[in-house]
Amino acid sequence: TRIYYLPLYLQMSIVFVLFCLSALFSGLNLGLMALSPQELMLIQKSGSRTERQYAETILPVRQSGNYLLCTILIMNVVVNSAISILFEDMTSGMLAFVIASVGIVVIGEIIPQSICVKKGLAVGAYTIWLTRAFMILTFPLSYPISKILDIFLGEDTPVYDRNKLINLMKMTTSEENQELAEDLKIAVGAMEISEKTVGDVLTKIEDVFMLPESIVLDATNIAEIIRRGYTRIPVCRDDDRGDIISLLMVKDLALIDPDDNFTVKMVCEFYQHPLRFVDENTPLHAMLDEFKVGDYHLAIVQTLTSKYDPRTGKQSKEPIGIVTLEDIVEEILQAEIVDESDTITDNVYRTTRKYNKEPNVTKILMSEETCKSLSLQMESMAVYWMTNHHALFTNDYVDTRALSHLLRKNVRQVNLSHSPQIYFNTARKQEKVPLYCLNHPSSRFIVILEGRATVKFHNMEFEAGPWTCFGTELLDQLDELVNGDPLEGDQRSLDGMQSTLIGSIQFTPDFDVQVSEFCRFIQVTVSSYLNAYHVTKIARAARAQRAASMAAVAEK
Repeated sequence: TRIYYLPLYLQMSIVFVLFCLSALFSGLNLGLMALSPQELMLIQKSGSRTERQYAETILPVRQSGNYLLCTILIMNVVVNSAISILFEDMTSGMLAFVIASVGIVVIGEIIPQSICVKKGLAVGAYTIWLTRAFMILTFPLSYPISKILDIFLGEDTPVYDRNKLINLMKMTTSEENQELAEDLKIAVGAMEISEKTVGDVLTKIEDVFMLPESIVLDATNIAEIIRRGYTRIPVCRDDDRGDIISLLMVKDLALIDPDDNFTVKMVCEFYQHPLRFVDENTPLHAMLDEFKVGDYHLAIVQTLTSKYDPRTGKQSKEPIGIVTLEDIVEEILQAEIVDESDTITDNVYRTTRKYNKEPNVTKILMSEETCKSLSLQMESMAVYWMTNHHALFTNDYVDTRALSHLLRKNVRQVNLSHSPQIYFNTARKQEKVPLYCLNHPSSRFIVILEGRATVKFHNMEFEAGPWTCFGTELLDQLDELVNGDPLEGDQRSLDGMQSTLIGSIQFTPDFDVQVSEFCRFIQVTVSSYLNAYHVTKIARAARAQRAASMAAVAEK
């Protein structure tokens, strides 16, 4: 009969326990040692409530990394050796080798490691008391070995440099958590700006909106500047885009009267905004530090040329573009910030933006305005022309002085004529101001004094010059109201007529009249004419009364 070390049933029970311990140590070797103390502290601060509890339990043991490793490996070897010895006693030869090897590989390695890859934190937390017990049990052997490892190898403290962190964040999947991916994208952009220079993000000089210093800031040019939407505009000398000398801010135009004809140079010399020139190799983070100070948010980017400055003997520089705070923010966000005024949506590929709607600045600054002065010669000619054009303007209806006053107060003009070339390098639709619109009722009579207007009538288009009038139908309606002897009649009835019919007297043009450059004209509205007519009646009635009184006194 064969003699066993222990009874067979007891050996089988011990083998079962040893297989469980082998599986435990194999799983802990992967589950605990795969997590560094730094990762456990990270889980302890940012994990779920359960994960934080697990990490808090494991961390004190994991901080003794080499001691824990030696304990797990020693116990794993001891347990596996015991399994082999017991199987050799229970069986013999090749059968013991096969059973022990298969059992250790499958039960003691594959199954526990596959579980602890995903559940290692929980397994380690629930079995921490066993781990502590075996650390005490193996202390005489594992602790000295761990100290030797600490001396020669050091503690297992993984350190992530900037490049590793950047690539780690880039590898984070964005399919499950889109918000996390967007946050990581911004973090990566912020970390990568230290590797970039202003030359990587600049707006090329040919895409920069720029003004020559000689431009006159009249209504047209101010409107065009507003239409572009930029807050800071580089200013060049004459028409040389390579010679940038100053900076114009749109807020500087707030107190500018377009009629004063200030030039860009005059405004820039008054405000003297700082103009910063930087080299194209300037680090982007250094440029951001300068912008954060707040003295300026736009800088001119320069590069060295092959030419030399005869005054200094150094290589001369030429501007190749501009860099703004917005450009740096776009690099951090890793997305283009496209506002309502951008024409280029990508500084690298120079993608041109397509506008859905062209802003109409004409309605703001390019509209009709009251003309403050009218020469005596022009006034005399206008009075003469009006008197001979329609009976309503004759002395029978309106006194000459009242007519002159009426014309002076109702001279208006539209000025869309451009100053010298303003350096606007993109084509745009020509602005036009309408005086009459097709099928839109109007209550004014117009006579052009200077300039020209475009008339569109039945698919035909022609120019109307000085002394061309529109709205004669309106005068005919007024003539019907005051027909006969207009100065004779009841004052109350005339006042009632003025108040009730003033809104109904109008005509509907079957044409369009538009101004595209310059036009000065007289407009006579129903209310303004009736006021002049009424003043004439009152004045003549007063004169007649005075004359009658004087005649009565003379007879006495």
